Amino acid sequence: MKITILGSGSAFGTPMIFNSWGNANPSNSKNNRTRASIYLDIDGYNILVDAGPDLREQINKNNIKNIDSVFVTHGHYDHIGGIPELPRATKILGHSIDIYASNETLEELKKSFWYLFVTKADAEPNSQSLKWNTMPNVGNLNINNLNFEVFQVPHHKLHPSAFRYKNFAYITDWEYLTEETISKLHNLDLLIIECNDGLIQESKGHAYLDKVKEVTSIINPKKVILTHLSWRIDYDEFSKHLPLNFELAYDGMTLEI
Repeated sequence: MKITILGSGSAFGTPMIFNSWGNANPSNSKNNRTRASIYLDIDGYNILVDAGPDLREQINKNNIKNIDSVFVTHGHYDHIGGIPELPRATKILGHSIDIYASNETLEELKKSFWYLFVTKADAEPNSQSLKWNTMPNVGNLNINNLNFEVFQVPHHKLHPSAFRYKNFAYITDWEYLTEETISKLHNLDLLIIECNDGLIQESKGHAYLDKVKEVTSIINPKKVILTHLSWRIDYDEFSKHLPLNFELAYDGMTLEI
């Protein structure tokens, strides 16, 4: 399995609007972050996880050639802003795209992009090439003979979907993990997990380094990649605080397991 970090940034990216870099050094390209998203190539089957407002740029920059399915973790703009790009993507690709989301997230998508869900006669051109599928809140999701274990994590008032595939897990936008969730995360070779707030928790609904370290001390993954990074985080300075098996994500980063 090949994993590409399409975007490693938080809701507003780095730099934010008006070239606002915060603590991030603009001379380091690894601090230039688009909104959080990953792309999985599992034996030739291609899954996009989240489709934020930077989707077109991310797909083009990373020379992505295909999308078979999309996992939408939750309904916040930085994770769904690029969904309207997908009908055109199906036309270019010449095949439909399956979209998987929990019932809660599907309701958020319907509110935001109602025109992608209306009857065929009134639909946005090509929107019928998007196939909407319900992802379980907790349980197994089998796609193309690939078995994912799905669970949810608290984030503000929403419950983002997280997942595990074999020895890999991905968790974005979380405030805390329940014992039940933690029990699903043992024996991982790779954990990609949100660390939005850096060294100090500055906003409710997100995680910070000590919170991630608390969880990983229990589950002991072999490698941890921190993503969904805000402008509070400078790549070089923050890396000095990381344990040996931790690393910061950056846009365009690739991993293979």
